Amino acid sequence: MISSSFYEYIDRESIDSNLICLLCHNPFIDPIVTQCGDTYCRLCIENDMGNGSHCPSQSCNQLLSIDHLTPNPPPRLVASMLDRLKVRCQLCEKTNINRGTFDEHIKTSCSEYRIDCPGKNIGCQWFGSRNEHDEHTKTCLFEKLRPMVDILYRVIENQSLDIENLQKQTEQQTTEIGQLNTQVDQQKAQLEQQKAESRQQKIQLDQQKTKLEQQTTEIGQLNTQVDQQKAQLERQAAELGQHKTEIELQKTQIEQLEAQLQKQQIQISDIQSENQTQNNEITSIRQIQIGDIQSENQTQKNEAASIRNQFTILQEEINKLKSTALWLCK
Repeated sequence: MISSSFYEYIDRESIDSNLICLLCHNPFIDPIVTQCGDTYCRLCIENDMGNGSHCPSQSCNQLLSIDHLTPNPPPRLVASMLDRLKVRCQLCEKTNINRGTFDEHIKTSCSEYRIDCPGKNIGCQWFGSRNEHDEHTKTCLFEKLRPMVDILYRVIENQSLDIENLQKQTEQQTTEIGQLNTQVDQQKAQLEQQKAESRQQKIQLDQQKTKLEQQTTEIGQLNTQVDQQKAQLERQAAELGQHKTEIELQKTQIEQLEAQLQKQQIQISDIQSENQTQNNEITSIRQIQIGDIQSENQTQKNEAASIRNQFTILQEEINKLKSTALWLCK
């Protein structure tokens, strides 16, 4: 709204007191209602609010704040009465102007309202009344240059648009370059990570290679041990073969001894049958001889039993060695 300093009220005494602001004592401008029901100019009550004042109403006296103002506009009747108040323009002295249309009067028809030259935007410094405006416009050098200036402005505007587009393209390209740099950095990081993983894998492969070499060495040592054990088993097998041969010889000797024993028993039986008729002395002698022979037979039987036991033990050792040889051959 145009400042109220450009107009004055006609017949001020006839203005309804209910339309007067208690703060500025003038008719309301942009009225606003408080929660206590009073009406003030918006600018007046907001100024008091900024100063930390209390509500001007004697029945309220609350500290002013935004919450103290109601968002509802004043009644349309009040606004209409304010717009129909008659004012006089202090510039051109025209009277009986409705206050609601005073802004339009100032902007369009007031002959004394000072305005700028249309060429102000291209450098003209003239500032005068509307009555002098047309005459100045006819002689203003800036207005005469306006067609050329407009062309230049259009060129500048187009160039500005081109520059703006270029700036947008540059920003877009910068963004894309930033994204590409980010991708490159990410790829570099991935490559570094892959290199680190490759180095780690190489270390692991070297460790596995060393381990395999150690295992190969151990396998060679084990093969050597196996060969040694195999040679030892072969020697033991040869020794067992010799023991077996010896046992077979001893078995043959035992069989020969048993045959001799059988022959001796036959001879003893023959002697007993021949000497049955002999006297007690011969019987005593025979018994003595028989006792000696029996003692000798018992000794031979004991020796045969011992040889059998040794043969059994040697047979068990041979079976164990055979089992060990079969297990090693696998």
